[in-house]
Amino acid sequence: MTRYIIIKLARSAFTLWFVVSAVFLVLRASGDPLYSIFSLGTPESTLDIYREKWGIDKSIFEQYIIYFQDIFRGDFGTSFFDARPAWDLIVERLPNTLLLGGTTFVISVVAGVSLGAIAALMRGSKWDRGIMTVAVASFSMPSYFLGLLLILFFSLEMRWLPTAGAGTWQHLILPATTLGLTLSGTIARFTRSAMLEVLRQPYMRTARAKGASKWRQIVWHALPNAAIPTVTVIGFQLGWLIGGSVVIETVFSWPGAGRLFIVAVGVRDFAVVQMFILMVASTVIIANLLVDILYGYLDPRITITGIKK
Repeated sequence: MTRYIIIKLARSAFTLWFVVSAVFLVLRASGDPLYSIFSLGTPESTLDIYREKWGIDKSIFEQYIIYFQDIFRGDFGTSFFDARPAWDLIVERLPNTLLLGGTTFVISVVAGVSLGAIAALMRGSKWDRGIMTVAVASFSMPSYFLGLLLILFFSLEMRWLPTAGAGTWQHLILPATTLGLTLSGTIARFTRSAMLEVLRQPYMRTARAKGASKWRQIVWHALPNAAIPTVTVIGFQLGWLIGGSVVIETVFSWPGAGRLFIVAVGVRDFAVVQMFILMVASTVIIANLLVDILYGYLDPRITITGIKK
């Protein structure tokens, strides 16, 4: 198990380095950020002063080395547009993003696992068809379109909820519901498939033959054995929440890190964009790493190369 964890950690570190390096190079290839910040009539001599001040007058290789040296010192750069550390700008917005992501995660897991299990247990019924129809529609529909539909109905038509902003629990309902519906559809579909596979196994017939109650069959036999594919999907969704919130925060004007990222991309604010991507990549990688490690405990047969016979 120790070797399994060490190899996973090494792969995760390599993946994080690759993502951060790719983002660094793509941003530098996108052009000079000063032309997005200053007006067209700004003298070139003034621009040269800021290029030297921000270190973008050096070669890409030199900037790359300096960037990683700064990261290891805990310096993630200074915003070109705001003149504040990128770390401070992200951390300032992060609580709102975590609030939205945490609420969404609870909604999606509870709804997705419950509905997927119900659909599997009532296979072929109207409940099964109805749940799967809603699930497929929810994860197939773009989240921004679903968000706009919810705004049109609950905010503009019914006047029940605010259209945008933050500050009260009412402001959280629509963005969290939009993301929650999108994610719960995927979780429900995988949970249903995993449960159906488990329900056909011989040990389930044995449990029924021994007279185990329906509740015991589901809780003690079906759900634990259906956990691995479900945990996989949930782990992917957990890592996606912060990055996936970018669109929803923009649609609902939610003052989170995702919305800040969109603004930073528009003005080519290198430090903020790199900091956000580093945070999202780290979240996704850590979530997947935890899922991989959890595999080893859920099923000891799993090794680095697959299932041990």
